[in-house]
Amino acid sequence: MSVTDRRDVIDVLSGEHRAVEALFQRLETGAGGPDGSRKSLVDALALELAWHAAAAQRYFLPLARRTLPDGEDLADLHAAEHLTVEHMVRDLEGKDPSDARFEPLLAQLVAAARGHIQHEERITFAELARQCDRGELLAAGQEMAEARRRAESAAGAAGLGGAGFGTATGTATGMVPPQAGPGATADSAAGAGAATSVVDRVRAVLFDT
Repeated sequence: MSVTDRRDVIDVLSGEHRAVEALFQRLETGAGGPDGSRKSLVDALALELAWHAAAAQRYFLPLARRTLPDGEDLADLHAAEHLTVEHMVRDLEGKDPSDARFEPLLAQLVAAARGHIQHEERITFAELARQCDRGELLAAGQEMAEARRRAESAAGAAGLGGAGFGTATGTATGMVPPQAGPGATADSAAGAGAATSVVDRVRAVLFDT
């Protein structure tokens, strides 16, 4: 993080929330992803939500547990919300938009994620801003931002196209593509077997760095 980039962990997570909400809006207006398909836009949403859940578990929730009077309860609630979203992502990502279950599952995922975002911002972010040391918030934000940059760099080095990761127009192949794990090459990705959930791929990249 540069000296001019002084985002704390609340700023970083809020930015991720805005990226997710931009994807919600595009989905609700019937827009498609970079290749024009609705599925690629849903894949982009799945990646953003998977990253948010895993990164919050590693960098955000421990801070809440340690510094807030009700931190244990809040962190447990957020962890449960993240787990719910991750389960919904797993259910949705294997479905084609032509599947009758696709749109109902997508609607459930959007509703769950929106509820989580509102709860996190209105309650936990507000409490942390009041009670947590500014230096700790900045340190957590820096760690989180740097972890994401490392993931993007690793994807780019493997020829997997990390630049789209984290944008409202990115695709779920922006960090680690379907059928690939962390450190995979383009050749090994092309020859891999059954696709692994984006949830597992993100967790592998984040927790192995």
